[in-house]
Amino acid sequence: MSARVYSTLRTLHLVLASVVLPFVLMYALSAVQMSHDTWFDIRPAVTERSLALTPGVDDARAVAREVMDRLPGARGELQSIQAAPDGTTFRIVLPGIAHEVHYTRATGAASVKTRTAGMMALLNRLHHAAGLTRQVPSLTLWGWAVAAVSLLLILVGATGVWMWFLRRTERRLGAVLLGINLAFALTLIVLIRRGGP
Repeated sequence: MSARVYSTLRTLHLVLASVVLPFVLMYALSAVQMSHDTWFDIRPAVTERSLALTPGVDDARAVAREVMDRLPGARGELQSIQAAPDGTTFRIVLPGIAHEVHYTRATGAASVKTRTAGMMALLNRLHHAAGLTRQVPSLTLWGWAVAAVSLLLILVGATGVWMWFLRRTERRLGAVLLGINLAFALTLIVLIRRGGP
């Protein structure tokens, strides 16, 4: 019975680990970039364009929709809306690309500054993307995928500990390694919480 349980757990452990591996690698790479940002050049490419939009519009969302209709590739979440006496400014953002728009109400003129980042900056922004309901469906899907992977990671750990427990000859060594890992993690958490040693 124990051998059958162990074989099932091992198969489940390997399947779950294979599913979460691409996400873990992506998060590991973006964490390295954030910790050692001087190793990577993540300066975005900047382009500026002018658009002639409908004048006299007060609603930033309506202006943003018109910008997205007129400007190829301008898709994303509407952020940082600021009303100004002569019009409005806002950003249309997706991970790795941001369009900064200044709209002049009287003339309908809009200036759009687009910042397009490379792959490492895209991974950085995906690392920070949070929430299960977003304005953009693909980001909502990403949020649910990350939530599912987080749960699967817990199962990977649980099946690993369970397999270790079933192997009686390795329990002592496993307990020592598990204890060292736990002590190290808790020490880091306490040090980070206190602001350093």
